[in-house]
Amino acid sequence: MDGLSAKALPTADEFAWARQRRADIRAAGGILDLVLPLREGGAGAPLFCLPPLVGASWCYLALLPHLDAAHPVYGLQSRGLRRPEPLPVDLAEIARDWADLIRATHPGPHHLFGWSLGANTAHAVAEELQRRGDEVALLVVGDATPDLPHGLGVGDDDLWLLCDFVLREFGYQPVVEPDDPDPVGRLLQVVRARPGLGLSEWPDRRLRALPRVIRHTIAVAQQHRPGLVRCPVLFLSATRSQRSTEAKVASWEGHLDGPVEVVEVDCEHEHMLLPRPVAVIGAAIGARMTPRGGAPTRPKA
Repeated sequence: MDGLSAKALPTADEFAWARQRRADIRAAGGILDLVLPLREGGAGAPLFCLPPLVGASWCYLALLPHLDAAHPVYGLQSRGLRRPEPLPVDLAEIARDWADLIRATHPGPHHLFGWSLGANTAHAVAEELQRRGDEVALLVVGDATPDLPHGLGVGDDDLWLLCDFVLREFGYQPVVEPDDPDPVGRLLQVVRARPGLGLSEWPDRRLRALPRVIRHTIAVAQQHRPGLVRCPVLFLSATRSQRSTEAKVASWEGHLDGPVEVVEVDCEHEHMLLPRPVAVIGAAIGARMTPRGGAPTRPKA
């Protein structure tokens, strides 16, 4: 789930991912608004991207070169990062909140994309939009399953793992150890030792909020029981995975009612937004987007 795992030797793709994350932070300016315009303008239908576990949607900047400029792209971002505020009690509240923001930005039909845990949230948002009578023209599920492992990342013993995850996701070397008496303090120390890199301009309060918000997001996602969404679905499957594409798609049985198209992407789950796989993803999404006022396009045979 979004690379939340124990330490391992970094690969070339992981180094590339770290560089890309740092570039994304610079390009996005560290903005944590709840609705982040990644690209505005254009007469096409907009694409709304739901954040992965880290809570920020800067990673979806990688999609822009591979999606027709006619389509505006917006990222939704988690509460509790920009400023101190009560966190949502469950994923249904998150879905209601983001459905409000999406409808205020565009009346629909709606196109939703979520990678990893963002796909679980995108499904919940699609369910909420349809409950309100809105049309969901496309739901893009980025290599996710509804059966999240329980307990991971929510216990006190896992705090070091969350802090390492934050460091890795924002382009730092993950160095927090399981026996560290103050994992969050170590996180701050690493960030402050690398001025000009990623999070260095963030105040301590915001840095401390990152593992708190991530832990909360894991907890509410694990407790969520998804309902049924009726709309066209594009399922993106990372093929370098222990779980087969067929098993991942089958895990959504009872939660999706509509045509499900599958596109396999030759990469690991954590690296779906690197240049080569995201080019495949952008082409697949763009081919299925609905032009404003028109019917969905489809890839040529």
